[in-house]
Amino acid sequence: MHKSVSLKNVGIKTVGLVMAVMLGGCNGVPNLSSNCPSNAETFAKLTDAAYAVVLKVRVGPGENDFQFLTLGTAFAIDDRLLATNAHVTEFFNEVAGLQIEEVVAVQSGTGEVVTLLRALTHPDYTGNPVASPDIGLFTTQEVLSSKLSIASEGELSSLNLGDELLLSGFPGDVQDLFEITPGVTVPQATSLNGQISAFRNHDTQQVVETDNIDVIQHQIPTTPGTSGSALVRCGKVAAVHNAGTVTIIVTVDAQGNLTQDRTAAASNNFGVHAKYLREMVGLFEDNSIQGFELPPPFNGGNNGGGGGQQGTAFTGTYVGSVGPPANQNTFTFNVDNNGAFSGTSTWATGNFTLTGSINVSGTVNFTDNANVLLQDFNQGTYTGSINSTTGAASGQYFEMDNGTQVGNTFNWTATRQ
Repeated sequence: MHKSVSLKNVGIKTVGLVMAVMLGGCNGVPNLSSNCPSNAETFAKLTDAAYAVVLKVRVGPGENDFQFLTLGTAFAIDDRLLATNAHVTEFFNEVAGLQIEEVVAVQSGTGEVVTLLRALTHPDYTGNPVASPDIGLFTTQEVLSSKLSIASEGELSSLNLGDELLLSGFPGDVQDLFEITPGVTVPQATSLNGQISAFRNHDTQQVVETDNIDVIQHQIPTTPGTSGSALVRCGKVAAVHNAGTVTIIVTVDAQGNLTQDRTAAASNNFGVHAKYLREMVGLFEDNSIQGFELPPPFNGGNNGGGGGQQGTAFTGTYVGSVGPPANQNTFTFNVDNNGAFSGTSTWATGNFTLTGSINVSGTVNFTDNANVLLQDFNQGTYTGSINSTTGAASGQYFEMDNGTQVGNTFNWTATRQ
């Protein structure tokens, strides 16, 4: 018989970022190198304020066909405000092919789940994490129980080479062993420390002075997943970690299993200077930046920082056939307002259930269950695309036997009713 659904890998370029968080004050002294709390006290505050950013992703049409994906780290800086990296918030504008149903943050040490309402990205972020302000914010529905303080301009000016930074976050290699399931598991942030090894400006041709530092290079041994962690010096946030560019491949296979493959971060890592975090908070408090709602609409393409229309541009019922010869197979499938796919195909040998997916670009992949219902039949696989404006859909049909294509490839067409 026919088909198999091959969901394409979603390549997501992220940057492993660690945030230097300065917890508490320093006895009123505007200097981050004296009268500091102990590391134990600082780590206690850091972990209380650390949250794992977790996505609920649909991987199939069934009620329980979803999995959780830990995107990165965020930390509390106000009653309903979490700080993170711009490359974390911009994930939602760049990813294609993932149907995200819910975005939450899970607190380290308690497992408390808070709903994320909006994502905001620094307006000067260009996508380059070491040449632009890689700072983002999340707003929350619930009040956050523990918050970190951001170092003042005077305190930041006292940073020196060799100063120790502390960080608590959720490294991806650790989460591969200790998965985070909102409402079920209680995640434990990993606490790390290392020295400042260099100060840098976004413009590599500039002489770096105390008043033009943009990037803090450090030697905390981080891995992907710590993006959005706070880097702290003497109890206060001094930077937000971004330790080298890595690639994360998110894969959903034909059985609906979602996996990640991470590339390790470099030994020399980087943090965004906290002056940009202070600037971002100021823009937020002045209502100068609105961000976009979460979860993002499944259809929308790039939200452009301003949100998007809910639902999907491909919603509707489609009727089609495979040929030539004409109408050897007819099929119907439906795409609902959430981007969920369902359908039925009809052959001379019987009716079969179609399952599959559609991404934000209109690429569709779906398969029938002929090989399940009839032992000697092959699985039918349809690949193709839908034009959101005209509702016309087309592609190719072929059959799979134990993962190998057999027989000829045929064209299929469909129209939205």
